[in-house]
Amino acid sequence: MKSSDLFKDIFSLAVRLLGLFFLYLGLSAVTPLLDFSAIQTANAGDIINALLPVIFNLLVAWWLLGGRWLIRRAYPETSRISPPAPAPKPGALSTAVPAQSQRTPDMEIADKKLAALVEKPKDDQTA
Repeated sequence: MKSSDLFKDIFSLAVRLLGLFFLYLGLSAVTPLLDFSAIQTANAGDIINALLPVIFNLLVAWWLLGGRWLIRRAYPETSRISPPAPAPKPGALSTAVPAQSQRTPDMEIADKKLAALVEKPKDDQTA
């Protein structure tokens, strides 16, 4: 088994375990809603505020338990990755132009200006 497959399997297991944790959070938040006397005295805003965490946790659990999109995002298919570039031919290296001759006149002018700015100041300053 390749190490990339092993890491992919570990990642998918971690995603699904996190989904189970969110499922637990969602289902544990349902139990206070089963008190019918509290629901009869609560207004609509209180009921919505009690349902939102349940719905959110259950939606995240459903998304993580499926987990296909997240796993494909983390470990894309190998067919979509471009193949490595071929190695250069031995004769191609000898025909390469040296980097010094590829410099443009503008770059040489900029280097001269920079050299003038970098020079140390003279000590004949009077105070």
